[in-house]
Amino acid sequence: MDLNQLASTKMAKSEISMKTLTIASIFSNFDFYQHNYLNILNQSESYYIPVEGAWINAYPFKKQDLYLGDLLQLWFSSKWNVHNSLKILKSSKLLNSSESLYIFQLEGELLLGKNKVLAWSTERQEIIELQLKNIWAPYVIAQTCERPDNSGDSIKKGSGLRLPLMIMDE
Repeated sequence: MDLNQLASTKMAKSEISMKTLTIASIFSNFDFYQHNYLNILNQSESYYIPVEGAWINAYPFKKQDLYLGDLLQLWFSSKWNVHNSLKILKSSKLLNSSESLYIFQLEGELLLGKNKVLAWSTERQEIIELQLKNIWAPYVIAQTCERPDNSGDSIKKGSGLRLPLMIMDE
């Protein structure tokens, strides 16, 4: 099923055909992505849409880009939503406990704890910089994402972020 046919707004339609999405544009059309979540996960051309600034760079492992499908899996499972299970040590803004924060970037050292995390605040409609107690748990959770197989519409179970990156056509 073509996501362009499923789009409920003109803006969402134009975003699907864009080469790279921004975090702000995803959240400005969050209802569209929630509604089409399963279709996005099952179609490699939708899953592998790049998202600006979305990645994991956790020493000693190499940097891994995150795609639209990765982020949607992590957010909708509530595993990369900060107040659900991750402890904040520092924040660039004063936060209240009910504020929804969706992680899209992890950077730091897995064992030593030094880290920087970027998350989108739905209440403030802006990016917040955080430091978590550790990034080991969110790193491991990200590795469990299921990505569509490059050769078809089936999903490779447990393949995580180790699949080869797919080059997208315009």
